Amino acid sequence: MKTVQFILGFLIGDVCFATNRTRLFQDIIDNHDARVAPFDTALDSLPLTLIFFLMSLRQVNEKDQAISLSLWTYMGWQDSRLSWTPSSYGGIKRLITTSKQVWTPSTVCLFNEINEDKCFTDERLVSITSFGWATYATTRETVTQCAIDISMYPFDLHNCTLYYGNLFHDNDFLEFNLDFSMISTNYFIQNEEWDLINTDIRETFYVSLNVTIRQVHVDVIFKRRPIYVLLSVFLPVVMLSVLNLFCFILPIESGEKMGTSMAIFLTFAVFLTIINDSMPKSDKTPYFTVYLVTQLLISGLTVILESIVIYIHFKEKEKPTEPTGKIFPLDLTETIGATSTRNSEMCKRFKISGNTLDKISMISIIIIDLISVISFLALTS
Repeated sequence: MKTVQFILGFLIGDVCFATNRTRLFQDIIDNHDARVAPFDTALDSLPLTLIFFLMSLRQVNEKDQAISLSLWTYMGWQDSRLSWTPSSYGGIKRLITTSKQVWTPSTVCLFNEINEDKCFTDERLVSITSFGWATYATTRETVTQCAIDISMYPFDLHNCTLYYGNLFHDNDFLEFNLDFSMISTNYFIQNEEWDLINTDIRETFYVSLNVTIRQVHVDVIFKRRPIYVLLSVFLPVVMLSVLNLFCFILPIESGEKMGTSMAIFLTFAVFLTIINDSMPKSDKTPYFTVYLVTQLLISGLTVILESIVIYIHFKEKEKPTEPTGKIFPLDLTETIGATSTRNSEMCKRFKISGNTLDKISMISIIIIDLISVISFLALTS
């Protein structure tokens, strides 16, 4: 018997609660005109709170100068027409409906959005509390324009800004409430290539044709993770530049100097062609690209220097042909012989051997390599 009474009581309570909710929808939602904004005069303004939850930084497109973000966006405002007394409706303090049934600030738009859905016009869920506070919630994969400078690649740092504002800026009924607006990264998932450094939200004012335009700017600051580029690109290039120096250490008589220097040069050319596919495409040339091209030129210079070294080495081994007989009188022959001996001795004083030129070339290449590496690191630090 007690069980039957409990079931009947539960069903009656549930029916009454459903009846209260039905009456609440009929009294508040059905009598609400979704076309009319919650203010009466032109001087009225509606404080609007914006809350963003940054979920992920999906992609950074350097070529198209755009970034892709995953965002949860909440817009909150006060609408006194949607308030009620909870005790009159069974203690109900919150309703969930859709943006089609109540007025929403659908003129708020993301101005630098690339896709077509710039404004919050989609039908989404709206939460309404008993004191008239309405919250519009939506999620979107936004692709926004952003000026991306990759000159410091792979140590580049970027600040991309999302521009939120009222589409009809000459109608000043919306007022962004920055005291309660915020951007949160509590649910942010780190990207494999980029590190999120900081986020910020601020209000900006523009004056155009005597009209003040208000916008909310959301800054997203992120930095590239350089370790992959350093290990897969920078370190192999440094190793190839070190191999260039070993070309000058090889003995000239081994016959391997030209073959080794040419092999390294061709390896540089092929390697840089492969690297070029993975480099970010932009109209601004990164300092890293300049460094890679410099190393390719140094490798080509090594081939030229080795050619000169080999030529001088084997040229100095050639012996001059001795005269077979005396054509001139004795005194004239002796005079010419003495003069030739003096000229030969003077030439030997200023003559550079192949081994000496090899050492000078090696020192020069080391200096050029150090200058290029230090310049690259100084410019990107």
